[in-house]
Amino acid sequence: MNARDQLLGLIDALYAAPGSAERWQSFLEALCTALDGTAASFISHNLSSQEADISLIARTDPVVIGAYAAHWGRLDPWVHSPKARLLTTGRVGAGEELIAHNDLRRTEYYNDFATHYDLTQALAGMIEAGPNGLSFLSINASESRARFAEEEVALLRALMPHLQRALQIHRRVTRSEAVADRSMAALDHLGHAVLLLDAGGRPMHVNRAAEHLLRGRDGLTLEQHELRAANPRDTTMLRQMIAGAIETSLGNGTSSGGVLVLGRPSGRRPLRVVVAPVAANRVLFGPEPAGAIVFVTDPERSVLLSEHEIRTLFRLTPAEAKLTRLLAEGVTLSDAAIRLGLRAQTVRTRLKTIFEKTNTHRQTDLVRLVLNATPRL
Repeated sequence: MNARDQLLGLIDALYAAPGSAERWQSFLEALCTALDGTAASFISHNLSSQEADISLIARTDPVVIGAYAAHWGRLDPWVHSPKARLLTTGRVGAGEELIAHNDLRRTEYYNDFATHYDLTQALAGMIEAGPNGLSFLSINASESRARFAEEEVALLRALMPHLQRALQIHRRVTRSEAVADRSMAALDHLGHAVLLLDAGGRPMHVNRAAEHLLRGRDGLTLEQHELRAANPRDTTMLRQMIAGAIETSLGNGTSSGGVLVLGRPSGRRPLRVVVAPVAANRVLFGPEPAGAIVFVTDPERSVLLSEHEIRTLFRLTPAEAKLTRLLAEGVTLSDAAIRLGLRAQTVRTRLKTIFEKTNTHRQTDLVRLVLNATPRL
């Protein structure tokens, strides 16, 4: 298989993954094979608390993952290299860029952990990078394997915009637990505007939020079955992104779509549009072939995380997540107690525990944290 065919195959597997943990794992398995790796995983590191969270793995014993999260993640020389804090979102590189291999071999992490599980080499793609945390895709390899070559780095680099776009799809379509029924109607439960386009770029499904947005004719309209922006330049860019995404879905291209900010004649804050391929994702979008998906975020409308997302993101109990979401909705603490059927003192005690887990000190800080949060994979 030549390099282009290999890339197209991985892109197809990647866009089939959103909405399904099993398909994400299938993609990781395929990537592991392509890069001759021993393991692959999605990892998030909180650099302040030094906690590590692994969202998804391939070819790794769960016992190893537990050991990493509980202990070895705090000693990971790649993650805690000073150079790691300089990484930017979308960057791809081998572990040797962060710490020389000879220096790595002198670490406790290498000798007491990595060598035992063939995790002594790493190639990583940075999904999100910030001053307090890193989220990345990591492919590991054994000591006996040759160092990751430039063509392998180039393959992961070519996949990165698609990986980021697939994660955007996953996060948006799984914001509502109602999406678990795997039906197109479930998209109506999402707060974001979602438009599924056919291979000709014409809408084949528009959710309720998108219908409401299009009726407003403020920044995005549907004219003669075509999406158009408020000005010709933005319309041209939107057409190009959609056409590129469709080519990728059809297996003929490698465009990841794109992100576009659309001005609004009303003077309201601009719309943020994400265009992405969908390939053969029948898990979310049914058997009818689709060409592209378009998400539109209206900053004038707030979209809350679900209770499940809050629970996962902040490591809360179901009861704590329920209280947190009520507060984020603007419900007062006393009214939350009534809704939950609890005494006021019980709710106040529960809130203190939530403050400790989220490293917040006031209710306003907690609400701000939840409103600005981004769900994990």
